[in-house]
Amino acid sequence: MREIEKLRERLEHYRNELENENYDAEQDVVDLELEVTEMMHQFDYQNDFNYKGKPTEFNALKAILQDIKKLKREFDFYDEQGERDMMFPNGDEEDFD
Repeated sequence: MREIEKLRERLEHYRNELENENYDAEQDVVDLELEVTEMMHQFDYQNDFNYKGKPTEFNALKAILQDIKKLKREFDFYDEQGERDMMFPNGDEEDFD
């Protein structure tokens, strides 16, 4: 659980950097998001219906991931998939060329 707390501390540090207009922290946030996502896979078993314990780690990581997404919206991070969807709204259709 200490490792997860360190992830939360890093996120807060990056938030402070962005608030101080140090936009170099954007890539750090993206990297952190990847790291949290990968770590969530380690705790996927806690999200299973048959899991008897409390999904403490999984829920903590999920909350961090949600906070990262909020931070990215707040600081208007570039969203490549969102831009592509806006330019090509039917891009995922089978007959799209």
